[in-house]
Amino acid sequence: MPNPVVAIVLINYRGREDTLECLASLRRLTYPAFRTYLIDQPFGPGDGRRDGTPEAVRAAFPEVCVIENPTNNGFAGGNNVGIRRALSDGAAYVFLLNNDTTVDPGLLEPLVSLAESDPRIGIVGPVMLYSAEPAIVWSAGGAMGPGAESRMIGQGCRVEELPCLPEERDFIVGCGLLAKRVVWEQVGLFDERYFLYYEESDLCARARRQGWRVVHQPKGRLWHKVSRSTGTDSLTTLYYMRRNALLYLATHGRPPWRAIGRGLAEALRLAASSAVRGDRRRRRVVLWAVGDFLLRRFGRTDRMASESWTDQGSI
Repeated sequence: MPNPVVAIVLINYRGREDTLECLASLRRLTYPAFRTYLIDQPFGPGDGRRDGTPEAVRAAFPEVCVIENPTNNGFAGGNNVGIRRALSDGAAYVFLLNNDTTVDPGLLEPLVSLAESDPRIGIVGPVMLYSAEPAIVWSAGGAMGPGAESRMIGQGCRVEELPCLPEERDFIVGCGLLAKRVVWEQVGLFDERYFLYYEESDLCARARRQGWRVVHQPKGRLWHKVSRSTGTDSLTTLYYMRRNALLYLATHGRPPWRAIGRGLAEALRLAASSAVRGDRRRRRVVLWAVGDFLLRRFGRTDRMASESWTDQGSI
């Protein structure tokens, strides 16, 4: 019986060297039936500039399908471009992968095998390890708290300390997420209101609501450089995490009004603590995030670009 075709979709945003390194690792995959799609996101005023990645990839990796997205529509929208193309090309699975990763050559076999073993399994994720500390876990799937507090399971432990058998999860991080074709068709693609952060949590929550299992597979491995495009503590990250946590609670909280209340209280607590520390920039960004949620302003924001701040993180 032929192996189901897996489409690997990754986004480049000013990350040419990371992307080339990631593609070199994909070339060593042992799975016999995969295709790779690279979505290149523009940057700069008017979204007109690129970093030369499309030309470099076409020269070094002619087997990769390169799609130059005309506008930067974030992790959610950029991946949707690749997912639609992969599904139209007949892929049985779509595997979303961050470009700042490298993968184990045997990554795909255990993921696909697990998904094929149970028709109820819709989404599968591997162990994600730190590139700088190759035996230390960054994520073995995620758990979501009542206030949309996302927690990486296994973070900081050694990989050999993880359970050996697959386990259910609330969500799989979009850094390495395999989903069946039928999941994308039934559940839908990423909600582009998120733009960046929480879109994979929303997808997994929608899938679980429709009866799909979301499962972590400890036998698959990749290594992640962790937040190379935005920075772990950037103002961009702060804005999207705060705003999108509230959007997630409005969509999936039970009951929504109580969940949103918890999220608003936490955001205002964070704004107040930033003010006490004298960090006016972080206080302002948190309040922007709350205000934009209340005014239903979603998708991409260019608020931080209007300020002469040192934070340059954006996707």
